[in-house]
Amino acid sequence: MVSNSFLGLTTALLLALATSVKADYNINQLPHTTDSAHGQAGVNDCVKTYGESNPKAKCQTAVINSVTDFCLWAPQYSASIGDRERDVVAYCTKSGYGTRLIPKGTIKGAQFRKTPSFVQVTGLCDCTKINVAPGDEGGELDPHGADGSGNPVGGLVFTNAYGSNPQDYIQLKEWSSFIGYNEFSFRGCRDGPNAANLCPHIYDEQGAQWNHPGKYEPGTFENCDATDGKFPGVYKGQRWYQGQTPIPGPHKAGVTSNCQEFKAKDLRGKSPGAPSLLRRALFGKAE
Repeated sequence: MVSNSFLGLTTALLLALATSVKADYNINQLPHTTDSAHGQAGVNDCVKTYGESNPKAKCQTAVINSVTDFCLWAPQYSASIGDRERDVVAYCTKSGYGTRLIPKGTIKGAQFRKTPSFVQVTGLCDCTKINVAPGDEGGELDPHGADGSGNPVGGLVFTNAYGSNPQDYIQLKEWSSFIGYNEFSFRGCRDGPNAANLCPHIYDEQGAQWNHPGKYEPGTFENCDATDGKFPGVYKGQRWYQGQTPIPGPHKAGVTSNCQEFKAKDLRGKSPGAPSLLRRALFGKAE
């Protein structure tokens, strides 16, 4: 195992690196692209480029707002995640973001958690409907990637879960997502001292349920408040690294409260934040 002092130094370096290289973006004032230097395949000003939604959109701006209003990264055409991780695009439950829409029947169950430090959505899916190759166990997507440019390159993530109204968004600079043919998870961390520890990007082989404990149950659609839970990969103050044996089990999910249930049909329609986004993107002012 690694010493506590090394863990602290490593975490500090990771956090310093993460916060030093990420620019601040406003979801209502996004540039056309944010990383063309590294070959970004899509765009970020998605509403301006594609309108409310478009089945051929190459949008690389995603949101995690609630169990009825979230996006997933997935391939533009049927492919494995490992082959297309650099150019995946956003598929969202709601229109209004300029993305592709998640088709009816894709999401089989989902749980949204809002904690003091992060938002998270987990669940089961037939993600072949959003171009994940049949049988593909998938992989991890995060804003770092092997070369620091992120998977997808130029991908941005926002949430309005902490705001006082649906148009009050913050950027989530640290995030990680797992998606395969039958399950998914997406966690985005708020800026703060624990962002790098709660949204690590070094456990790609461990999968969704290990990295993002939560509900993965068919027929469940719920929003919950929750506690943060433990840092993924940290046990009794020491960090475990892939390649070390034995492989430890996942932590238990944080404690939930104030859960509200929804139905699958609630995942469709237009986002309550969409009118302002569309108006500002097209006309430069709020509706």
